[in-house]
Amino acid sequence: MLKKSLASLLLLSTLSFGEELQTEKFQIISENIKTENNIVTASGSVVVFSATYYLSASKIIYDKEKETFELFDNVLILKDNTIQTQSDYALINLKNDAYAQSPVMLFDKESNLWVNSKKSTKDQTNIELDSSIISSCDCVDPAWSIRVSSASYDTENKWMHAYNPRLYFRNVPVFYSPYLGFPTDTTRRTGLLPPTIGYSNTEGLSYSQSIFIAPKANYDLEIIPQIRDKRGFGVYSYFRYADSAYSLLKLNAGFFREKESYKQENDLDNQKHYGWSVDYERTKLLSSGNHQDGLYASINWLNDIEYDTLEEDDDSTSSDEKVESKINYFYNTPKYYGGIYGRYYIDTDLDDDENDETLQKLPELQFHSYNDELFGLNKVLYSLDSRFKRYTRKVGVGANYYEVSLPINYSRYFLDDYLYVNIENKSVLSKYEYTNDTSNYEDGTLIQNEVSVSVGTDLIKPYDKYLHTINIEAEYSHPKNIKEDGALYGISGNDYEEEDDLSSFTNSTSNKTINLSLNQSLYHNDNLEQLINHKLKQSILYNSVDEPKLQNTENYIKLNYKDATISNRITYNVQDKQFIENTISTSYKIKDLTLNAGYYKSKDTPNSGKEDLESYNVEANYNISKDYKFGYYENYNILEKIRSKQGINLNIDDKCWNFDITYERERVASSSDDDVDQKIIYLNLTLKPLGGIKQEYTVEDN
Repeated sequence: MLKKSLASLLLLSTLSFGEELQTEKFQIISENIKTENNIVTASGSVVVFSATYYLSASKIIYDKEKETFELFDNVLILKDNTIQTQSDYALINLKNDAYAQSPVMLFDKESNLWVNSKKSTKDQTNIELDSSIISSCDCVDPAWSIRVSSASYDTENKWMHAYNPRLYFRNVPVFYSPYLGFPTDTTRRTGLLPPTIGYSNTEGLSYSQSIFIAPKANYDLEIIPQIRDKRGFGVYSYFRYADSAYSLLKLNAGFFREKESYKQENDLDNQKHYGWSVDYERTKLLSSGNHQDGLYASINWLNDIEYDTLEEDDDSTSSDEKVESKINYFYNTPKYYGGIYGRYYIDTDLDDDENDETLQKLPELQFHSYNDELFGLNKVLYSLDSRFKRYTRKVGVGANYYEVSLPINYSRYFLDDYLYVNIENKSVLSKYEYTNDTSNYEDGTLIQNEVSVSVGTDLIKPYDKYLHTINIEAEYSHPKNIKEDGALYGISGNDYEEEDDLSSFTNSTSNKTINLSLNQSLYHNDNLEQLINHKLKQSILYNSVDEPKLQNTENYIKLNYKDATISNRITYNVQDKQFIENTISTSYKIKDLTLNAGYYKSKDTPNSGKEDLESYNVEANYNISKDYKFGYYENYNILEKIRSKQGINLNIDDKCWNFDITYERERVASSSDDDVDQKIIYLNLTLKPLGGIKQEYTVEDN
């Protein structure tokens, strides 16, 4: 130990006396050190380290004049704590930041990629590799590897150039290319993304290739051409641009042309499907400090639903045949809120002339004043909300709608805070100015006032292990129409109460009601985790002659126990004496198994206002082992005996590769009279960090 320490001190003195190498000091620890002129020779478990390098070898010779390190046997070099190499011999030139090694094992810490090469040389940021094997799997028997005649690794840009690569699975060659380039990190850059290859009995062989262009950090362009052997061809494009740290612009457009034979056989409306969309989000546009504002725009246009179903982006695929475009802007302060909104709809199931009857909302204006004391009166609060909506269409009645709402509220606690009382008076003025009116409807005015009084209590009771909370409330509401003038749809007794032309401008007349509610929960005392939550609601409605009638009774309960949760919401119609709605959802996790299930049923009765519906959904995932995961999911319409979606999935996530296979049955919307039932197999193979390939195989189209 003393000998080793003295050798270290001797070399430290030698290096400290000399000039610093590239402003970097090196320290050497070794069992034996000899110094002769400008040559330092260290042998026996030699370690050299600095802020940038960590070197170890059986023997190291340092030439002070040339500023080189020559390493022999059991050579280990670690540069910037990211690039690690192992070899039998290495020569490092500190002046030129270069070195040569043979044979060498290179390891990149960030990507887990390793290269086994006969010889390598490094100059500045490039490492040249000769006759190499590349992989990120186990070094002894890799699951996959790439064998190349030569390769070049750019350590600054994290990019590997491989020449004459042959891809092997174990010892079996499966692919050859004259050249292969791939990144070793996740930095956005221009290149080809994994292609999608598929097959369908009706569409034949399909291929799509994403071309990703990223010139700068704040914008990129993705172009995805696709071809379907028996169906047609098309291209979709996506442009993304961040003009500030608080905004994002997306421009999408696409086109697909059907073969005439496919169009006729599947009874499609159009041979060409095309569309475009503009999405923009921006916050802090005009605001600062404690003010907030935001702009959101989503403008969409397409000629039919096939434009969406043919798109490769799974997240954007929609089965809704009504396309919505909207623009929203809001400005919010601690006292006020203002907004301007717009909605425009295109029903792809209708012809252009029929779309002229679709009602648009352009624009909608809102101004809201938050709660504030009324004339300085303590605990008397008011707020103000005003809206303007312009309903318009080319064919049919439109309207300019105005609404002003003024609620005034007073609340107070009594009996040592055991009881609270809340009194509210809410006045609403509504006015319709009918436009594009061939029937000369008289403008409608409706003034409503509602007085409500609620009484309740909030109680908390601690126990040794649990905490019980309960809220009980009773509310009495008395609405009244003060003024009814002109054409008003839905107002009882009005001459236009059932006028079809005005059905889009619905008004409602409320009656006196009593609302009773109970909300209680049980919590763990130590961590306040909820064990049970129970809610019960009952309404009593008074008709026009003040006769009370019990309305729907709603009961909700949720149980939480360790990793299991189950909840049920059930609605009972007192008049029909039937349960009209039932929802059950549950989730359960035990070790490697996760289960989620849901059930819904509603019943059409004389007073329910519901449809006859019954369905369930289920999802299960099981971690077979550390890297293997199996899943199943299903959505099923019990009444119609139709599975809208069903699939099984197997995922293998190894440290150096990922394989995912899914078999799925799904109903897809179509411009023809019937939706399409598809059975598809999805395959996705990823070799980390190279990338991978996606495959879709459509087993059956109905």
